[in-house]
Amino acid sequence: MARKITNLVLGSEGFIGKPFCAFLESLGEKVVRFDIKRSTQEDLRNAKLSLKGIDRIYFLAWDVGGTKYLFKKDSLLNQIEWNTEILMNTMPQLEKSGVPFLFISSQFAEEYGTPYGATKRLGEIWTRLIPNGYYVRQWNVYGVTEDQDERSHVISDFIHKAIENGEIKMLSNGKEHRQFVHLEDSFRAYHKVLSEKIKGKIYDVTSGEWTRIIDVARAIANFTGAKVKPGKKNVVDHHIFPVNDRVPGWKPKIHLQEGLSKLVDEYRK
Repeated sequence: MARKITNLVLGSEGFIGKPFCAFLESLGEKVVRFDIKRSTQEDLRNAKLSLKGIDRIYFLAWDVGGTKYLFKKDSLLNQIEWNTEILMNTMPQLEKSGVPFLFISSQFAEEYGTPYGATKRLGEIWTRLIPNGYYVRQWNVYGVTEDQDERSHVISDFIHKAIENGEIKMLSNGKEHRQFVHLEDSFRAYHKVLSEKIKGKIYDVTSGEWTRIIDVARAIANFTGAKVKPGKKNVVDHHIFPVNDRVPGWKPKIHLQEGLSKLVDEYRK
């Protein structure tokens, strides 16, 4: 019997990390979890990694959250310090190990004006310089339930408000555009890049479809019977465009309407 592929998932307890571990296990692969939420000894700002027997590494650990957190003034300095320390401690260990690893970057790496974007770009550059490093840019992802706090994401916030309050009270007028991609589609892209060792350029993991936030709220309202109450704030639409190709041989399968319907059902449970 062939030995199971063993994956180390850095950031295994996060919004993406926890369901991604389940995805890998559903493929019959073994998962070693690593996250500060499990133990202070798994704080990647200073932890020593045990990489013996590890075949692939997925680098998801980051100080991150939804827009509310990423642009909150009193979180900006912490994001720079925390994420830079993670890179300083973790990247040399990954390089020395020679184990193939995938750094999950972000669309915001194209935007240098934010700590999140700047630190993700630094991670991209560092990964590119390491022979065993691979990386992709993740766009706005959704697909699992979240606790409602400053780090939760817009789709989860809308669904929670719709079910709990019967209305989706928005902070903005909702005219800003985003590209959303379901977690299950993202996971297939991650796995494909690292298992097939696809390299040469960075790839955008996104649907390629622009959607207004107000239209997301209205779709959720259709599934829940809630009322949509747009705010007055006019959010600047950055329009960070995909600058790279999709992962070769990959394309998203779950349309936004289908994904929203499934997530509403999960919240209702």
